[in-house]
Amino acid sequence: MNRLSNQIGYLVLKEDGAVLESGGELENDERRANIFQGLVNITENVDENFMPNSGCERISIVYEDHSYNICMSNRRIFIVKLRNIARNVGIISNSNNGNVFSSSENVAAPTTNLLT
Repeated sequence: MNRLSNQIGYLVLKEDGAVLESGGELENDERRANIFQGLVNITENVDENFMPNSGCERISIVYEDHSYNICMSNRRIFIVKLRNIARNVGIISNSNNGNVFSSSENVAAPTTNLLT
């Protein structure tokens, strides 16, 4: 599996949840493999009347500093743990004249005011 620059770890699972490959922080982590397998199973068992076409191709679980990205392909489940890359756009407090989004770059950026 090709390594991404911000990759922390990865798992490749069979459909039944067996670990085929692993590396980094997820190396031989069968506990997390079982959790991800259960999550994939949940998405496959959603009632079609509730959510038509509910088959899931990708799942992202995003935390402040990292994320798990899950993709199903060729009867395999690929999980990559990535370090989140800081962006120059963030939430600004009310001390910024009510602007919620702002950019630290010297480029005019659209802003949104939630107070109006």
